[in-house]
This record gives sequence, structure tokens and C-alpha cells, in this order.
Amino acid sequence: METAQCPISNSREFTPYIQVPDRFEGIGNTHWNIVCSSVSGLLMLNPRPDPSEIALHYRGAKYDPFLHAGNTTSCRDRAYIAARALLLSYRAHLILKDIAKPLQKTTILEIGCSTGELLNFFHSSSGIPLENIRGVEPDTDAAAYARESFGLNISPSIDDAGMDGKQFDRIVLWHSLEHIHAINDALLYAEKLLEPDGEIIIALPNPAGSDARYYRKNWVAYDAPRHLYHFVPETLAKLLALHRLRVIKKMPYLPDLLYNTFHSEVLLCERKNLPFQVKRFFKLFWRISVFAAKGFFSPLTASSLVYFVKKQG
Repeated sequence: METAQCPISNSREFTPYIQVPDRFEGIGNTHWNIVCSSVSGLLMLNPRPDPSEIALHYRGAKYDPFLHAGNTTSCRDRAYIAARALLLSYRAHLILKDIAKPLQKTTILEIGCSTGELLNFFHSSSGIPLENIRGVEPDTDAAAYARESFGLNISPSIDDAGMDGKQFDRIVLWHSLEHIHAINDALLYAEKLLEPDGEIIIALPNPAGSDARYYRKNWVAYDAPRHLYHFVPETLAKLLALHRLRVIKKMPYLPDLLYNTFHSEVLLCERKNLPFQVKRFFKLFWRISVFAAKGFFSPLTASSLVYFVKKQG
């Protein structure tokens, strides 16, 4: 275990924010502390597993990002895989929107690419050549699956991905930035690897969202101890500014609201020993509708946000 300083202010002054159990432990006997930096306002897990310990918290069979076709064991897992596949086209559209280059000349790097499905979609459906696509994935099993299944170029760390001096039109951190221990090092490399007119696409859960405020410790996107940081637009902007980066646009990502609300409700029922009956399902549908409407009219209350980032001019 380690005690970390705020990556924005370097301060070690924190105030308690919330205690949350690991969502995969049911009732949860171990509670993790999420604290707020007294200087920057950043929410972060502290203390937290150090880099040598964190892998143990990803190895459970229930951890979704590492599920692929060979590991599915339940209807829930298979449904999640199917839904994720359907969303690949939408995610790819958001990432490639307004790109100036022909797709055959576009270069893409995904940091935290897991088993490589999104990168493979860029090649197989968008026509981007394999030699223009790279991924970073520290998990050896997920990286091996991406290489063997799709022929992708996967590096264990971001500094390896840029060793030949290649730069990228799009760098993607889709629900991965919040997992990275050396977050400033990652953004330092990302800024160097980004083409002058390129964009970094960052998807993050929003702890100020309506669903987070409603479910509190049962909000699955706290995902302790795997999520090390919890950004709102203000704190992300502060961190990016340290690396000469700025947010040019942000938007809610509705599919995350569906996922986060449904699984938070299931988690709440499990911990309170409540049945998940039809009546509760209809209440959940109404709640999702209300949260979605709030997020549409006030994006800062959305369950998660996608940030489009460029270098500072």
C-alpha cells in the first residue's frame, strides 16, 4: 500500500470524502477511502495499492474490462460483451469525428486498450492500416489476446509506444486515465506523442453526476481500488494544463449512464438483501430517464463525460 500526493498540486493535505467497499466483495468488509485534495479539489483513492499490488485487484473473473469470448461464464457476461460490441461503432465515430486526414493516413494510439476490440474496429471497419494503429496495455493476458486475435502492435507502457518517434492524430484514454498510477508521466508522454493538430479523447466517470449522488457508496464507478482518481471537469482541466493541454469540448456519454445506474441498483439490492423484482425494474427505468434528462440539459450532472483535448495554442 502507498499514500499518494495530489498529482495536480503535489499536496498531501486531504479531507475525507466517502468510504466505499470493493463492488465485487458483496457486502464488503474492506472499505477504501476516497479523499479530496484541500488544494486542488481532486478526489482520489488514498491510501491505495501500489503498482506491484494493483494487479491482484484486476484478476477476479468478474472484472469486466478483461472479459473476452474465451472467458464468459454467465448470461450477464455475454450480454455485456454483446452490448460492448454494438457500441464500438459509436465510440469510433466520436473519436474520428472532424478528423482532417484521410483514414488511410490517420494514426491512432489507445492507452489502456485491454483486449483490443476498439483498435481492431478502426482497422477492420474504418480501414485504418494496422501499421498506423498502436495500443498500450500493461495486462499481459489482455495484450496477448489483442496481438494474437487481431495482429495489433501492443506495448506494455506508453514510453515504449513512442520509441520510434511516431506521432498520433488521435490518442484515446477511454476509461483508463483514472487507473494510471503515474498519471503525470502518462500525460507527459501523451502530449509528446500527439500530432500538433491531433486530439486526445478521454472518457471518465463523473462523481458529480446525478447517479453518483443518488447511489453514493453503491455507485459502481467508484470501483475502488481500481479507480485511483475521480475527475470533474474543473480538476481534469487543472491536471491537463500542467501538460500544455486543454479541453475544447465535452459531452455526456449515455451508455455509461445505463451501465452505471443498472449495476449500482443491483449492488444496492445485494448489500441491503433486497429482491430485484419487476416493480424495482420499472422504478429503475424511471430513474434512468430522469438522470438522462438532467444530463442532457446540464452535462455536468451526467454519469460520465467524454472530453476532447488538444494542445494549448
